[in-house]
Amino acid sequence: MHIAVLDLTHGGSLIAQCLAENTEADIQTIVNTSNTDTNTVTAVDVHHTLDRSTRTDLETRAISVLTEPPDASSFDLIIASVHLDPAYPTLAGARAAGVPVITHHAAVGKIMQSHLQGYEVIEVTGTTAKTSTVRTLAEIISSCAGRSVVSHSSAGVEHWDGAGSSNPQVIAKFSITPASIIEVVRSARDAHPDVFIFEVSLGGTGLADIGIITTFAGDYLIANNTTTASGAKMQMVQQAKPGSTLILGSDVAPVPVPDVVADTNTFGDGGDIYFESVTPERCVIAAADRHIEFTARNYDIFSYETAILAAVTAAISMNIDPGRITSFLGHFCGVSGRMKVSEVKGRTIIDNSNSGMNIPSAESAINHARRIAGDLMDGANIVLIIGIEEYNVCEGLDSGRVIELITENREFVTDVITVGVNTDFAQEVPGLDKGMELAMDITRAGDLIISCVKCFR
Repeated sequence: MHIAVLDLTHGGSLIAQCLAENTEADIQTIVNTSNTDTNTVTAVDVHHTLDRSTRTDLETRAISVLTEPPDASSFDLIIASVHLDPAYPTLAGARAAGVPVITHHAAVGKIMQSHLQGYEVIEVTGTTAKTSTVRTLAEIISSCAGRSVVSHSSAGVEHWDGAGSSNPQVIAKFSITPASIIEVVRSARDAHPDVFIFEVSLGGTGLADIGIITTFAGDYLIANNTTTASGAKMQMVQQAKPGSTLILGSDVAPVPVPDVVADTNTFGDGGDIYFESVTPERCVIAAADRHIEFTARNYDIFSYETAILAAVTAAISMNIDPGRITSFLGHFCGVSGRMKVSEVKGRTIIDNSNSGMNIPSAESAINHARRIAGDLMDGANIVLIIGIEEYNVCEGLDSGRVIELITENREFVTDVITVGVNTDFAQEVPGLDKGMELAMDITRAGDLIISCVKCFR
């Protein structure tokens, strides 16, 4: 079968390699062909970003590498990323010629189907709270059910050993494109997990026993502004496998759910599981005929509502005892880089530096700082570190909005340190680490540091 893999920037090169090696991917079921012996693969470097080493590696595997769009009619199947403009000539030609087209997500689902048999697989997508959901759920499963978990998120590939530790072993670090699932499973062979949890950008692969969509809030356009990110994320529903469970945020539901799905649970306002009461001092989750009550410790509960509800809903669907979940939440201290509050050398740190950091989350961090500022000593300094460190994250950060946010809060913030944002009234540093060093230098015990840098952590 002749397959074209379009877009090598978002994991396409790895997909091409797996198909050329004729793995156990059941790709032939997608097209009407009896040629199941070998795959002839052509990789198309749509964005002209392929480095020489990767190109050589592909060609060594007898994979043709093109930089110009090939004629669609010469292929049995075309695999394209959801980012790709549908007007790209090969995709437009495929529609005209009736050549089947699937996403990178669907291809990874086929490639990894046999490799993940015997494991429980959970996938998480959505606009916000993905990483927090993945890591909170991994810790719940490990602590409350005693199961070994390998999680993959923007924080990296982590092994939670089932002994209840909140400090997992970091195995590796990959992007959250669907193709990274291949690398994650390879890297985690020695961990012997019971459960895999994957944060997946813009959709699901069809591998999940439990598929979670956190939220569609803050939707945006992709594929040259021709479609919405939420439309791509609906792959989690559309490709759900038989007997699986879907966990959907209340702004996602209601959506058409395939008949093969065994169960659907919703969370949030109007959902099956929701916060009946939420304050830093007393949080009550209503879950069927049970109430889960706890106190938020060392994190901003208002920034964790989605992640906690998504994780709790998934855990209950896995028949984890609500009493154990209650006990876990009573000791839960948040996720590093996700509105977590800690103390370092006497300074209070609100850590909100992560790849998903945006203006609304920076506003939340400042608002949380205002809530806890009354507990600081009189005359305490409040330092804000804000900006963007990594320019290859999927979404950038509007410098103009950063400056507006700083201006709006100058009466509250004593000093401002920026990363990647030039201003006349703040000191600019090259990265988060340098920003924290400077903040520590200009503060003393009893001061507060708000860290809001968009970066990979």
